Formats: sequence, C-alpha cells, structure tokens
Amino acid sequence: MYIVQMADLHIGSSSRTMPEEKALFLKSVELIKNQIPSNETILICLCGDIIDSEKVLAGSSEETKKRYEKAENLINDFKNGLENEYNVIIKCCPGNHDATHIDDLWEFISKVDDTHPSKTKLRKCYSVKIEGLETKIIFVNSCEGDQYEKGCIDFDALEQELINLGQDNKKIIVLHHTVMSMFEEDSSPIRNAAKLVNLIDKFDVIGVLHGHIHGREILSLGQNQCKIIGTGALLSRNNPNVNSQFNIIELKNNIFLKILNCRYIADGGNDPWDIKDLNNCEISNIFSGNTFSKAYRKLMDTLNVMTPIYNMRMELKTTYREFAEDLEKFFYEDKLKIGDKEWSYFDLGKLWQADEVPDELYFNHGSYYKMGETSGIDYVVEALKKKPTSNRIVLPTYNMENIMKSLDDKNYLPSLASIQFGKHETKLIVHMHLRALEAKQFLKINICEIDYLLKKLIDNGITFENVEIVISAFRVQKIDKFHCFLKSEIDVMDSTDLITAVNYKDFLKLSQLIKEKRDGQETVIKTKGLEIIYKAMKASNKAMKKSGEKEIYSEELIGLLKQVLDVYEELDKIHKTMSIQSDIEKSYAENIDNLLETIINSINELEEVEVS
Repeated sequence: MYIVQMADLHIGSSSRTMPEEKALFLKSVELIKNQIPSNETILICLCGDIIDSEKVLAGSSEETKKRYEKAENLINDFKNGLENEYNVIIKCCPGNHDATHIDDLWEFISKVDDTHPSKTKLRKCYSVKIEGLETKIIFVNSCEGDQYEKGCIDFDALEQELINLGQDNKKIIVLHHTVMSMFEEDSSPIRNAAKLVNLIDKFDVIGVLHGHIHGREILSLGQNQCKIIGTGALLSRNNPNVNSQFNIIELKNNIFLKILNCRYIADGGNDPWDIKDLNNCEISNIFSGNTFSKAYRKLMDTLNVMTPIYNMRMELKTTYREFAEDLEKFFYEDKLKIGDKEWSYFDLGKLWQADEVPDELYFNHGSYYKMGETSGIDYVVEALKKKPTSNRIVLPTYNMENIMKSLDDKNYLPSLASIQFGKHETKLIVHMHLRALEAKQFLKINICEIDYLLKKLIDNGITFENVEIVISAFRVQKIDKFHCFLKSEIDVMDSTDLITAVNYKDFLKLSQLIKEKRDGQETVIKTKGLEIIYKAMKASNKAMKKSGEKEIYSEELIGLLKQVLDVYEELDKIHKTMSIQSDIEKSYAENIDNLLETIINSINELEEVEVS
C-alpha cells in the first residue's frame, strides 16, 4: 500500500509556477511509476488548499467554481495517468483556502472521489477503510468553525470518529495544518495541540499527514512516537526557497517503510527530481505498552514486515488487575487449533509449567526447575518472602551440559532460558529470557505461563499491586502453523491401533489423524505414525491381492505417503543445519502441506464402512 501525499496546489493563484501545472502532474506520473511497483493500491491524499482564495469573497462564486473545475481536470488527468497500472483512490481534506468555499470544495471532491464523504462529514472529519489495509485513515478539517480559523479542529467529532474505528486499530490522521511547526514564521499550527497529542496516544494514531508548511518536515510525537509527516506545496509559486514537491509513502502492516520527499528541480537535467527518504528511523525491536495485547500486535505488525528480529524486548508496565483482565479479554475466543482439537492458551501455560512433563507434550519448562520435592514456584515463593530484592530468584531450564547434549538433535533444549522474579515495594518484577521465540503461537503460551506463575504466587501469599514484565529473546520469528511441541496423536498411538484402522478401513480416523499432523508444523520431525500407516497399507494390499480380492489402497495413495516421508527426511536434514526459517525450508514445508492435503482427500474419497 502506498500513499501519495500532496498539498497546497493553490489553483487560480496569479503567481507563476515552475514547471507549469499540467506539466508537473505529467512528470509526477512518470516519477510515481518509477518508484511504485505496478498493481499496488495508491491512496492520493490531498491535504488541502486545492485553490487559492486570496482576494476571493467567502462562499460560492463563479471564480471559485472555475478554479475548482480546473483543479478537477488536473486531478482527473493525473488519476487517469495512473489507473492503467494501479488501484487509485483519491481523498481530500479542506485547507484554509478551501474552508470558506466548502460547497464548491465538496463539488470538486464528488468529481474526483468515487466514494466521497457527505458535506457534513467534510466540515468535521470522516474516515476511510481501504480493502487490504489494516490502518484506518481519518481526514480532518483543521479550519473548523464559523470563523474558519487556521488550526481549529472539532475535537469532540474527531474523538468520536476515533472511537468508532476501534481502540485497537492503528490510525492515520490527514489534515491541512501541522500539529506543531518547526518554522518560526508559521503562526497557524493546530490550536490546543496537546489535546490532539493526547488523542494520538489514546487511540493508537501512528501518523499525521499534513500540508501548509511550504517546506520539508517530519518529526515524532507522543509516547508511541507518532510520525508527523509534512509536505511542501505541490505547486511552488515564485518562492526561490521552496521547490514543488510531494511525498510517496510506503505503508505495510501499520509500519512506515519509506517516506520519500520528492522535490522538482528545474535545472535537474535528465533527472529533475531530488528524492530524499525522510524515514530515518529503523524498525524497532522494542515493543512496550500497558497491556500484552497492544505490545503483541506491535510485534506481529513488525514480524509481518521483517523476520527474524534479533534482541527483541517486550516491556509491560501496568497494574496486575489490568494485566489479568487484558489476558482474559485477549484469549476469550483465541485458541490454538490443530486438526479438530482446540487448546486454551491458559491451559497450555499451565501444562508448560507443570512439575512433571504432561502426556500431551514432548517436554515442558516446569520439570526443569524441580529439585527433589521442591518445585520451581515453591522456591520463588520462599525466596520472595525471605529477600524480595534478591537478584538470585531465578528459574533456569538448562546448563552447559544440556546445551552440549542438545547439539546432536537427540535431546530437546527449551527455548526458554530462564525466568527471574523480584519485588520493589508493591511492584512485582518478572524477566523471561528466551534463546529463540516463535511469536505467533508460542509467545501466547509464554505470557500464559507468566500469568499462571503470578496466580500461584498470589495463592501462596505473595502480594503486589503492579507488575513490570519483560520478555526478551535473542531471535524472534513467526511460523504460521506451529505444533508448539504438542504430540500429534498419530505419532503416539499404539502401532496396533494404527494398523487396525488401516485394516478395518476406518478412513474417518485416518483422515483426522493426518489432518492434525498437517495443521501443526514441527521443528523436531516425527514420522512414526505415517511410516506405520504407509507400511500397513502396503501389507493390506499385499494380503488382499494374495487372497484374490480387490486392493483397498491405490498405488497412487501409497506413493504419496512414500513421497511425503522422503520430503520429511530432507526437511529434517535442513533443520539440523539451519535454525532460521529459510526459503528452502518454507518450500519443503509447503510441499509437505500439499502432499498431506492430497493424501487426506484421497482417503476421504475411499468408500467408508462401519468399523466393527
């Protein structure tokens, strides 16, 4: 998704522009095609001052109509030049030159915007939702009120629009005037800017796009470092210090990847554009917030753009009550689904912290810090009671011997390295460190492990009001399908039961078992169950053929099972030499998915019989 940010066209001004208006739009089309890949969606944000209203009376007039008609022709020609290669959307907010001519501005917008707002919304603010874009965008009139004063916003209307879009959705605000200016001569930034900054923080606004500055400007504001992105006049008029310019912004998963300020230089020769990326901030590896849900969404947005992330740090500072309530809400419907089974993340957190390895898991964390009859949480409780400020209240999962033994891939080595606890007055401090972290599913288990341990502390008389939780990881990646070390039923079933399902034609059971296998990607390859089914089907066919009866399982199906076992073997070799998800690993995993899906479909097509 790309945004082309344009402002301050001032159509109808008597001042001369370089190059001529139509020529600049044509050159802008060429530049955009060089900077943006084809078939992308482009949102053209017109940040106000479409016409120049100096010496023109307020209200509608033939002169203002004429100027907006000229702007309409220029914008539609510009749009037509892009539409053959892009999905083009045009949206607009008023500038101070437009605010006294809202009726004519609205007529202009209705001609260039296929889904234009109502006139009432245009006077206040309106939001747009673009297919495929998570970020919600709000266009605001910053000359609101009877006096059309510069920098005035109807904050009540804006807050209601933000509420309507949902607290958790990321948002961008588009308006004409800057939040606060970097230029001494600018006397018209937003009035009561602190109120706007509070709304920016409260409603997860990640960017504010504006014009009016007639220069190049970008800064960050608020606790979430919202980007304030300004652009100078699209059509510079007799100003030797300001070139005609606009911004090209690349937006992906609520993250600004590029903010290209494109200035037209008259003496640029074959390359008349000066292009500078104003986005000098690297993608962060620190994710903070007062709730896990907010910090988690920030992390996932980043992983959707860049993976893996090294030295990740998630910081949560809140009351224990808010922490617990957020988790209850976050996990109310969210379950880990593998095959036909659903797992509560709270239940999984408890299983991973159990003193003994549960039957459902290949290994867990809690069993590593049990010493004799003393469990890890027993130690933490006693240590916090004796010396709550101690730096030694640590639950480690392995030592150097464990690491050395794990190198042959025959022994599990937990990704969780340690959990440390401490207290400062009424605040409980928790630090979980992981050598590696799968974030999409397993981070949810990790936070539920912490939740389970905190509840155990409370049950054992440890009191606290606030929590400060840090989760750090050397490397973080996202795996769309991950088994989370839950045992697939197919790999733990007694071989006799699997052979019976094959011989007695329990096709439904076989299909369910393989579906569960398909739905959970494994970092440690287990193929025992598939191997038994493969051999049992071959043996069944051999017996049927020997007795002169029709074979149950086709050679194609048996061949698919052999093929998927071979691919699993190759993937296992890759896992032993590479820890990061590579393109080749993804290719093998996708191949396995496709083969298992074909096997499931083939089994489902077999004639089902009742099992005796």
